[in-house]
Amino acid sequence: MNRKLRRFLAAIEGGDRFLLISMSILMFLGCIVVYGAGSYNNPGGGSVLGQHFLIAKHVFMILVGLGAMFVLANINYQYFRNRWLNWSALVVGLILVAMTLQQGDQGVINRWVSVAGFRFQPVELAKLAVILFIAERWSLAAQAGRLTWRNILPGLLLGPLPLLVLLYRQPNFGNILTMATVVLVALLVAGFSWRRMALAIVVPALAAVIAFMTSNKLETRLANWWDGVRGGDFGYQVDQSLMGMGAGGTWGLGAGDGHNKFAFLPEAHTDFIFSVIGEEFGLWGTLVVIILLITFLWRGYSIASRASEPFGRIVATSLTTSLAVYGLVNIAMVTGAFPVVGVPLPFVSFGGTAMVAALASVGILLNIDHTSSMIQDKYQRARDRSRI
Repeated sequence: MNRKLRRFLAAIEGGDRFLLISMSILMFLGCIVVYGAGSYNNPGGGSVLGQHFLIAKHVFMILVGLGAMFVLANINYQYFRNRWLNWSALVVGLILVAMTLQQGDQGVINRWVSVAGFRFQPVELAKLAVILFIAERWSLAAQAGRLTWRNILPGLLLGPLPLLVLLYRQPNFGNILTMATVVLVALLVAGFSWRRMALAIVVPALAAVIAFMTSNKLETRLANWWDGVRGGDFGYQVDQSLMGMGAGGTWGLGAGDGHNKFAFLPEAHTDFIFSVIGEEFGLWGTLVVIILLITFLWRGYSIASRASEPFGRIVATSLTTSLAVYGLVNIAMVTGAFPVVGVPLPFVSFGGTAMVAALASVGILLNIDHTSSMIQDKYQRARDRSRI
């Protein structure tokens, strides 16, 4: 039994320490801030947990995510190349995202679905399915040295494009930006030529212009942001966020002593949690978060660079890029440097589905790193034997 347990924990114990440490500190800090910001907001209603409802749910989803991380760290990532698995995950993910397009009682489309009593955001599952789908297809073309538009287009048309259309219908511009960036980076890592990459960048740029011209929501968000950049108001939420961070100064007001959580700042414990960190922990607290995120991303891309073959390299790069866009855009929108698009701060924000998806991504990264190290060790031993 102990031997099986040690084998199960091997991928974690031998995992990238900087990656795991930075992730753990971010989650710990997130628990502290979510508890403070969520204690005033009690969506649990008559729950016996009272003001502890949000933090209890947050910790529970972290535990679920850690379970997924441990399991995926011990499943050879090459199994994800199975086409039946890829197609099934892609179809299920797209169907679940399509289910969110049903309008609620007030004619508003939400981003959640309920299955067997569990409520979650299917876009996180769909993004992971799309990443595995395009990685499997494009890695085969990359290995054969035939990465052309003819090889690329089927994967684009069957995977990312349907998801992007569904996300536009929600609308969910944060994940549109994330998915588009992931696809472009995956193309680059797969070996797409720079000449073709130029055209690949023009297409989403034109799509962004069309989205701006046809979406009132996007036009309003961009107009508010541009007004703020020119010295006017960003809009209530961002203005309140900036006031909170300014009140925190260099050292902050102290953990739990911020004022924005008292219903002044909407979504204080979710998308705008970085503002709460700035208010309660000051400039130094926000710098620590940024350094931890940079450390995590550095190690994630290092794992991708050490991958032994194109599939692992594309998957690791895409997963890391997805979290990188979340982190960069979240911090930028909270500070007024980017329009508000609604994405969480990885490993920190309250949000069950995003947390589980982020930790599941870490599990896959750890397995890619573990498998690549084993292959490298076998190769080195074979070389050593050949010298004897």
